[in-house]
Amino acid sequence: MSTTNKTWRVAFIGAGSIVQRGHIPAFQRLPNVETVAVCDVNQERARQVAESTGIGQVFSDYQEMLAQVQPDITVVATPNVFHKPMALAALEAGSHVLCEKPLALTYADAREMMDRAAEKGLVLTVGTHFRWSAPMQACKAHVDAGFFGEIYAVRTLWQRRAGIPGYGSWFTNKDLAGGGCLLDIGVHALDRALYLMGYPQPVTVSGTLFAKFGPRGQGLGGWGSDIFQPGAGARFDVDDMAWAFVRFDNGSVLQFQVAWASHYPEQFFTELFGTEGGAYVGNRDDVELYTTLNGQQVQIQVQVPQESLGSYPRLVENLVRHLDGDPTAEIVTPQQALTSVKIVDAIYRSAESGQEVTLR
Repeated sequence: MSTTNKTWRVAFIGAGSIVQRGHIPAFQRLPNVETVAVCDVNQERARQVAESTGIGQVFSDYQEMLAQVQPDITVVATPNVFHKPMALAALEAGSHVLCEKPLALTYADAREMMDRAAEKGLVLTVGTHFRWSAPMQACKAHVDAGFFGEIYAVRTLWQRRAGIPGYGSWFTNKDLAGGGCLLDIGVHALDRALYLMGYPQPVTVSGTLFAKFGPRGQGLGGWGSDIFQPGAGARFDVDDMAWAFVRFDNGSVLQFQVAWASHYPEQFFTELFGTEGGAYVGNRDDVELYTTLNGQQVQIQVQVPQESLGSYPRLVENLVRHLDGDPTAEIVTPQQALTSVKIVDAIYRSAESGQEVTLR
C-alpha cells in the first residue's frame, strides 16, 4: 500500500560484486525505482558495473556524486571503516541510507549515525537481510502466533569449513574492516536470533575471538575482490572465529557461534527453546518445530514456501514500501540496529579484556 507516486532515485557507493549481482538488481526490479549512479574509488570497476547494469552516471568521489545526483536513497557498500563517514555524508545530502552490515564499528558511532538520521527525518537502516528468508519468515509466523510460549534460550550459529573472503584484501585488514567473521557473517546470525526473540535488551555479554586459520593462509573462500595468494605478503589481522554468550533483561539468553573457517562441516542455523515449543531454523527450506501434543512429544516438518526472490530483494522491497508510507512494510529499525551493534561491540571488548561486559 503506497501513499506516494514518487519514483525513488538510488545511487550506490561501492562497486564490488555484491553491488553488481545483488544490490542493483534488487532495486531495478521495482517499478518505482530508478538506479541513477554508482561510485567507486576504482573508477574502471564502477564504469564496468554501470555498463553491465544500465546505470548512466559514474563517479570516483562519493561527495561529488551526492552533490551532483542528489539521490533519494544511497546504498553504502564499502569497506566497513567507511560506513560511518559515507552514511553521514549521504544523510547530510538529504538521502535515505541503506548501509551494508555492519552499520558501524562501535556502538558510539552507530548511535551518532542514528541520531543524525532522526534529526534529518531520514531513514537509516542496515542490510541484515536473512530475516526475510522463507524459513525465517515461516518461523516468525509461529513466534507471532505464540507457538513457543516464552522463548527463554536461543542458539545461533554460522560456521564455515573454508570460507575466509577476500584473503589479503580489505576483508582481512583490521584497519579497513575493523574485524573479521564477527562483523561479516556474525551480524547476520545475530539478527536472525534477535529477530525471533523480539529484540530484547542485552545486559551482559561474554565473548572470545580466535584467528587460527587466516594467519596461516588456510580456510580460504573463493570470493571477494583482490585476493592475494598465501605467502605473498597478504595481511590477516582479524578474527576467523567468534563465540559469545548474552543475557537479556527479560531473563532470556543467547549462545552465539560463528566462524569463517574450522575443522567442522559448514552449518547455518538458529534454534529456539520455549516453554511450549522449540524450533530448528536452517538456511534454505529447513524448519522443524517441536512440542507436546496430547501428552506425546511431536516433531513437525514445516512446509516452507519456495523462495521466489531471495532475502535481499525482500529487504529492498520492504524498504521502498516503507518509504512509500506502507505501515505493513518491515525494515531493520534504528533500535534493532543499535542493539545488534551494542552486542557486537561488547563481544570485542569482552574478548580484549577477558572479562564479561555489563551493558547499561
